[in-house]
Amino acid sequence: MTPETFAAIIADAALSPNVHNIQPTLWRRIDDATVAAMQAPGRTLPVGDRTGRDVAASHGAAVEGFILAASRRGLGMSLAAPADGEIARLTVAEAAAPDPLAPFLTLRRTYRGRFTPDPAGAALDALVHAAPDLTVLRDRADIALVARLNDQASLKTFRNGGFRAELLAWMRLSPRDPRWSVDGLNARAMEMSGLEALGAGIVLKPVVFEVLDRLGLAGALTGEAAVVNSSAAIALFHRPADEPPFETGRRWHRVWLEMTRQGLSAAPMTVLADEEVAASALATRFGHPRGARLVTAFRIGKVADDALPPPARRAVADLIL
Repeated sequence: MTPETFAAIIADAALSPNVHNIQPTLWRRIDDATVAAMQAPGRTLPVGDRTGRDVAASHGAAVEGFILAASRRGLGMSLAAPADGEIARLTVAEAAAPDPLAPFLTLRRTYRGRFTPDPAGAALDALVHAAPDLTVLRDRADIALVARLNDQASLKTFRNGGFRAELLAWMRLSPRDPRWSVDGLNARAMEMSGLEALGAGIVLKPVVFEVLDRLGLAGALTGEAAVVNSSAAIALFHRPADEPPFETGRRWHRVWLEMTRQGLSAAPMTVLADEEVAASALATRFGHPRGARLVTAFRIGKVADDALPPPARRAVADLIL
């Protein structure tokens, strides 16, 4: 693997999904056949991800992205035991044919807006067949229930002032922000108008949010029910409860790419898995595989091609140690 090929692979792998788009993975080329994934300093979420599970899953997704991108270049990668300070180590194992999901690595996007009315029946049928770890809900009443639970869980989470402050630090609410196209959640990706972005910067600050919450107005500002109810389906993503988050992240990425392969767009609603009341309600209503846990819930649907936001990503040079 030449330095040029290494950089090209990283450019593709950098498009892997990751929590809040904090992009926590750095890369080191050890030699022509060995690379290591490392934790980027300062790119964690001490409040929103206290256990580090979401960051670990993000690393897993990035490593899976590297493996997929390498396969497009005829390189088969295998995982080896990481050295101290490494998240993962990969070695070139053999020549490889492109993974069937590899072409979709650079096409996947998170879409947080409203979906088209297309029920996407054939695409969802194919997704169910390809991803048995998804429970796909298409009934409108089921989707409405998920929308209500998501709004309730989100409001509870936003009542944590530390969470709001941490989230605001990763939000890019103006195109004038120098990191608008680099990392975090910009207003375009969050489907916010300029006025909505300006309001979010005010509403999420201390005191303001608490006053609005006491007046019963905060839920209307944090809620996403209209967007969730526009979904063609909700997909509950379960994985074994004892699976390491890194491995969960690898599968999370592949499942999302399978959605892209079927012409579907999606956004995760991880608060439904993180908030105990919501997770319990979903388990009671829809069940879950024995020994499994809910990782996240995706809202899924069809989107016009020109509606998908461009990715905000760090420069490849900044991702290489």
